[in-house]
Amino acid sequence: MIGQHPTMTVRLLMPELSLIARFSMMHRPHRSLHVFLVIVITLSYLFWNPERSQAEAPREYQVKAAFLYHFATFVDWPSSTFKDTKDHLRICIVGKDPFGENLEATLRAKKIGEHPLEIHRNPRQSTLKLCHVLYVTASRSSQLRTYHQQHGNANVLTVGENDTFMQHGGMIKFFMDDHKVRFAINPDAINKTKLKVSSKLLRLAKIITP
Repeated sequence: MIGQHPTMTVRLLMPELSLIARFSMMHRPHRSLHVFLVIVITLSYLFWNPERSQAEAPREYQVKAAFLYHFATFVDWPSSTFKDTKDHLRICIVGKDPFGENLEATLRAKKIGEHPLEIHRNPRQSTLKLCHVLYVTASRSSQLRTYHQQHGNANVLTVGENDTFMQHGGMIKFFMDDHKVRFAINPDAINKTKLKVSSKLLRLAKIITP
């Protein structure tokens, strides 16, 4: 692996990408899954690849920002959570923002369906139920219990990054596996809401039922 040429990197990825291409040809309507799988494999490889310089390798939260956007593409929210069909989809961050400019760079000019995306950092506790995606940083994961006490099982996709997050009712958790960014899903927490998460996303995740 040391000193690996870029063309060898492509060759290493080709079996996985070829398999995905064949799956896509068999299931043409599921193009979004095809794209997401390519992103998962490519980002995971780039984040892990030890011979890339630190300046070249995507940082951890660049990868997580990309995942965060694609999670939203596999979730359906009840129409009642939007004012109209072109209302903004709100991504909220609670705690010290670990993304920096990565989230803006990832979400710029993107939409989920007809919904433009907007980012809210540390909104008031009373307004958290207005978020569609709620990212809770590791230092604030214990506050998820307070959130549930105040808002019940609101239709908000909660995403975090440590073990206690899921113990407090979190839905999706990032974790590292052999230097790669992976994610786990707690279906029980999702099923308490009216969110509809695609089975395709569930198949890509580690399933946890705390």
